[in-house]
Amino acid sequence: MIASGILDRSSTVPLHVQLTHGLRGAIVDGRWVAGEPLPSTRALAGDLGVARGTVVAAYETLAGEGYLVVRPGGRTTVATLPLGSAGPVDAPTPHRPSDAAAIDLRPGRPGTRGLADAAWRSAWRRASARDPEADVDDETGLPALREEIARHLGRTRGLAVDPADVIVTAGTSDALLLAALALSPPSHRMPGRFGVENPGYPRVRAVLSRVGVEAVPLPVTIDGGLDLEVVERHGDLDAVVVTPHHHYPLGSRMDATARARLIAWARGTGTIVIEDDYDSEFPHGRAPLPPLRLLDPHGVALVGTVSKLLSPALRFGWIIASGRVRERLGAARADLDLPVSSVLQHALASYLAEGSLARHTARRRRDYRHRRRLVLETLEPVDGVRLAAMNGGLHAVVLFGERETAVASGSRGQSTAPGVVSQREWEAVPEGARSWGGGPDAAGERTGEPQREGEGERERAVVAAIAERGVLVSALSEYAVPGAAADLPAGIVLGYAEPTTPQLTRALAVVADVLAAASPMGART
Repeated sequence: MIASGILDRSSTVPLHVQLTHGLRGAIVDGRWVAGEPLPSTRALAGDLGVARGTVVAAYETLAGEGYLVVRPGGRTTVATLPLGSAGPVDAPTPHRPSDAAAIDLRPGRPGTRGLADAAWRSAWRRASARDPEADVDDETGLPALREEIARHLGRTRGLAVDPADVIVTAGTSDALLLAALALSPPSHRMPGRFGVENPGYPRVRAVLSRVGVEAVPLPVTIDGGLDLEVVERHGDLDAVVVTPHHHYPLGSRMDATARARLIAWARGTGTIVIEDDYDSEFPHGRAPLPPLRLLDPHGVALVGTVSKLLSPALRFGWIIASGRVRERLGAARADLDLPVSSVLQHALASYLAEGSLARHTARRRRDYRHRRRLVLETLEPVDGVRLAAMNGGLHAVVLFGERETAVASGSRGQSTAPGVVSQREWEAVPEGARSWGGGPDAAGERTGEPQREGEGERERAVVAAIAERGVLVSALSEYAVPGAAADLPAGIVLGYAEPTTPQLTRALAVVADVLAAASPMGART
């Protein structure tokens, strides 16, 4: 079935990668049909003269991509591919497909195929076989689960966590709700004020608004990151919510100098830092930076989830906090009660304790590295396009509306940020060139429209054209705080983790074609 010539032992490409490419090509070309069984890993390893682990790695990658179906105790077979997934992209369809039929590249959706393996089912079987507890004994979570979360963070993030400092949550939204209720002023006559990144995760603003907490926008730029000069002008914030490891969605990360500067400001003003540690599991080859919590355990509350590792549908996460912050969060948790079922907690405690999450993460990293490469290979050659946020996580930002503007020459916390001007430089810009972004207000902060109208129209047209071809993506402007200045070029945000690889390949081709047609050059190189 498989010729030994599929592998080139003189190549620098690892054997398991060569085998994966060869097997994938045979499936896409139709040489193997849906339902056809593959040799066992041991038999194929013997035929090819390679280690069994080489074949296992290839099968796992292809199963995660959706090309193979692995049945524990049964044969591994070729999966049924979506119709048209392997062929070239045809002309635009005359009618827009329904969202249900579209390939969804909107971010925030991890791959879940293959998650329910033997280890997963075993953990859930044992958890559901237990007699349920008569009541919730500890609103902060099962002690065994909190101990496993502490060990997990010690292994993956280098944190020495006391299990007593772990508070179980139903994901990031629940953690933010808890923080908003616990860290706002006790008097209802004065609403809380939380600093939020602009652009940033829209759910943060939604949760804060729902409980009456004011979201104060703090500007983030494509190349400059969080504007610490603006942050340091604020002395009246109760908390600030940041994504220092991999900003959402722009992808910048705070270096050591910026982190120390943020912590120093927070200590000086008494502001609590809420660190959203999302995407730290997928650094894509770069060394992960340590959490802010290492710099100030009593002033930083670390929020984490399994949403990108497993699924956001599980509704599971945690907050790590110490001292007075821990007391306030714990009191709010006790008032609201624990929203995570004991069955889920027991199952995840077993899954973590047995190392199953670590093994699953390693498999996902291999799959996501391949998908990231597909994004780079397909979209980088498009004229007039720049990719951002590709140095970590599971999404990409595709910029196609960048402009030349006056650039501040001084430091802005991390690096000089294009598109951000000081008061002096703003006054030096000709009057007619100021309309696109406004100028500093009396406090020195930017005012005006987030984008030039032409750029906004272009962004909307690109998103709509991609949707007409049966692919869903998000507009970059959706992440900006409404009514606040945000120095953003036109762009789209797309996730690459959830679709099957054939679907992703087809969808990326659509995106590339639409962007090429929208480019002033009119074609791809």
